[in-house]
Amino acid sequence: MIYNQVYTIMDWGPAVTKLILMLEKEIEAQPIDIAGFSVFVKRIDPRIDKTGALDEGSRKITGIFVSDAQGNKADRGTYITLEMECGPADSLSSPMNSYKARNAWIECQYRITQGKKVADIPVVTADKPGKIYKPQLEKFNFRGKISYGDREYGKITLTYADYVPPGAHEGSNLPLIIWLHGLGEGGTDASIPVAANKACHFAGPEIQRFFGGEAYVLIPQAPTFWMDMVNLDPRDAGNETLNASKYTRALKHFFDHYIADHPGIDRRRVYIGGCSNGGFMTQVLIMEYPELFAAAFPVCSAALDSRITEKQLLGIRSMPIWFVNSASDPVVPAPQNSLGTYDRLVKLEAPQVYYSYPRDIHDKSGRYLKKDGSPHRYSGHSSWIYVYNNWLTQYINGKEISLMEWLADQRKK
Repeated sequence: MIYNQVYTIMDWGPAVTKLILMLEKEIEAQPIDIAGFSVFVKRIDPRIDKTGALDEGSRKITGIFVSDAQGNKADRGTYITLEMECGPADSLSSPMNSYKARNAWIECQYRITQGKKVADIPVVTADKPGKIYKPQLEKFNFRGKISYGDREYGKITLTYADYVPPGAHEGSNLPLIIWLHGLGEGGTDASIPVAANKACHFAGPEIQRFFGGEAYVLIPQAPTFWMDMVNLDPRDAGNETLNASKYTRALKHFFDHYIADHPGIDRRRVYIGGCSNGGFMTQVLIMEYPELFAAAFPVCSAALDSRITEKQLLGIRSMPIWFVNSASDPVVPAPQNSLGTYDRLVKLEAPQVYYSYPRDIHDKSGRYLKKDGSPHRYSGHSSWIYVYNNWLTQYINGKEISLMEWLADQRKK
């Protein structure tokens, strides 16, 4: 029997949260005994070796119900859906894997076994994969591609994902949120930077509501990684050019064309942010092209402060910037990077520069707990989790305001 899968993009990335089985006849909604079913999965990543074997094991079923073809509860139907437990420490639930610092979708081979007849459901075994549903990704276009002939690096082709609000039209004057991915999301599959760590949330209702329910979202993808600085002379150590990228001009070319091709974008409200490698690229772009952006939110940015000149800081002194970095980040230590830059901007009396500096990164939803009852703790590098969930606030002009609320208020003069 064929089974379908539902992927849900969680704080830590994608998870297979539902398996859907098609029955031979329509049945009424009714209680279905979980104990009658079992689920086993093998995860395969062909990049590892010939077998691709990653891990395998049983998954815990948390609910079974009559559904439609996409796993939504129904009063009657020819499908049943199995919901499964998943969590940030549960690798078996993930249809994505990081290998050699590069994320990729992988194959998940499931076997659903019904040990006995349950209610009106005949005994079934399902082990043939069918469709995969990714409801949070359906609103994105993943076919975007643009090429640029760079004078130093030759032809550069960028893939990208974008979300165009349903109400967008010429003259609609809607904001544009640009997000730049981290090291692991480079390549040519534009769904990876959207799904690997919940960037899809920028197009979700929780964030869109701050922008009147309608904001463009643009997520470019580097073929390699944003900090790729090919042809850089190692003798330039300590020079500001080390905070540079082979993709800087290609991205500017892309943004110009994208905005021109979408006349519904308000050029006064173009916002840019990114995490880690993408935070680095965010800082490089705002220092190189400050006139393009209304505000920036670099997250755990890897742009070394020692390689940023006073002249560069003066160029972005008036730009609204909200830095984010965890104090426990083991990959990008804040003092050598964005915290140092923030302090220098404060000394330059930058009027709108802010910094969120959480002690660590832990679950704030209350859903994921350790055995001792304390919240699950993520790597301190995962500051983007707080950004996607809009869990960061500042007191500005005597009022507590969230990052997304602040961002939506920014406009170029």
